[in-house]
Amino acid sequence: GVYVEGLKQERITSPNEALTLLSQGLKIRHTGRTNMNEYSSRSHSVFTLYVQSREIGQVTRTTVAQLNLIDLAGSERVEQTGTSGLRLTEACSINRS
Repeated sequence: GVYVEGLKQERITSPNEALTLLSQGLKIRHTGRTNMNEYSSRSHSVFTLYVQSREIGQVTRTTVAQLNLIDLAGSERVEQTGTSGLRLTEACSINRS
């Protein structure tokens, strides 16, 4: 299977808790400056939110939904970014992923 270092699953009970986790994830994202973008994403990010709702009556009904927020690392044309060295290596890796 696929191993993702630092991957976490958290149980939350409020929108504020979801925003806190999203904010924490944004703080550890890798970014780098290119000629095209001052804060170019250098890593992919996936934030999955599972929402569960229960209606309790004579019959308990449970509804479950899944929302995926995905931000792919910047895939820019190497000629336009003016990158070299580490940024060039990153760009090549991003464009292959």
